Amino acid sequence: MFVPNHLHLLVKGYIVTPPKTEDTLNKWLSELVDTVGMKVVAGPTSVYVDELGNEGITGTITLATSHAAIHVWDAQNPAMFQFDIYSCKDYDPNIVLNHIDKNFDLKEAYWSFIDRNKDTFFELDNGKWIK
Repeated sequence: MFVPNHLHLLVKGYIVTPPKTEDTLNKWLSELVDTVGMKVVAGPTSVYVDELGNEGITGTITLATSHAAIHVWDAQNPAMFQFDIYSCKDYDPNIVLNHIDKNFDLKEAYWSFIDRNKDTFFELDNGKWIK
C-alpha cells in the first residue's frame, strides 16, 4: 500500500541556457519525472509568454503524486527561473538541481525542501547552489 510522504521543493535560480520552445521544456519536464521515478498523469503543457516584463516560457506537468511547475524569465541575463515540485513520493532535491544544471547550465540557485507531513511545515534543508 502506498503511504504518502508530502515533500515540496521550491527553487529560485539563474540559468545560462534557458529553454525557449514549448517542445524543449516539455521534454525537460518529462525527463525530470523519469529521473525522480514519478508517473505522469497529464501533460506536460508549456507555453511561451511574450508579455512585456514577463517574457519567458512556463510549463507544468501533473503527476500521480502531485505536480511540477516552472517559469523562466529569459529577457534577463542570466535568465531567472522559479520552480517547484510537490510530491507524495520520496525524492532527492539534489537530483532535481542536477537535472536543471545538466539541461540549462545552472549558475546559481536558492532552494527550500519542505516536509509537509505535519500540521506545521518543517524545512528539511535550505541551500545555495553555486556552480
